[in-house]
Amino acid sequence: MNSSNQAIRLQKFIAQAGVASRRKAEELIAQGRVSLNGKKVTEMGIHVVPGDEVRVNGKLIGLEAQKVYYLLNKPKGIVSTAKDEKNRTNVTDFVPDHQRVFPVGRLDRETTGALILTNDGEFANFMTHPRYDMPKKYRVSVDGKLTRAISRQLESGVMIDGVEYKGIEFEMVTYDLKKNRSQFTVTLHEGKNRQIRKMFAHFKIPVLKLHRYAIGSLELEDMKIGMYRELRPFEVKKLLLTAKGEI
Repeated sequence: MNSSNQAIRLQKFIAQAGVASRRKAEELIAQGRVSLNGKKVTEMGIHVVPGDEVRVNGKLIGLEAQKVYYLLNKPKGIVSTAKDEKNRTNVTDFVPDHQRVFPVGRLDRETTGALILTNDGEFANFMTHPRYDMPKKYRVSVDGKLTRAISRQLESGVMIDGVEYKGIEFEMVTYDLKKNRSQFTVTLHEGKNRQIRKMFAHFKIPVLKLHRYAIGSLELEDMKIGMYRELRPFEVKKLLLTAKGEI
């Protein structure tokens, strides 16, 4: 292990290079897909110093000179990946830096709305790691009438197939008798895969539409589907402070 003051952990170096989040970088190392100065690395305690050669999947990487952050209003039917093995249109195709950014978390193909794309792995880690509380707000439309009994259970949290799902917060619940459809907004404090859809499916309630309109303090406002914009520095800072519980 190198003890130089300029040394940083290998997984942090990979994250700062914009290759992936720190958690994903640890997975890449464990899978033997990272090499340091020509030798494959599978341990987590390795440090990198200036002049070291780091390769991921055989590709030489280095620290990015500038970090970029985009907010995208994701369209329906688009996959939330940086690359797709089936060559389908993915979220990075909507922004100019699509060769070097990746999505922060995911929205499933049928879900629309707010998604951040960046090359900053450290930022992505703060936004997605379970120990940080980054609230996300969704507009939801479901088939049938949402009863108070079911909403109370969803607010308390549910266990599905041995997995615990934390409670969600409801606001502005309305029911359209003619369409037999309930509409409301919910706030989610964790980000398990397809969480909202699975929680409602547990009660046999089909989700008709799901749209994320806010991530922490960041809202889509008047952005149309498929549009993107760069985040302002104060917005990035505020998101980080929210994730750290400092505001």
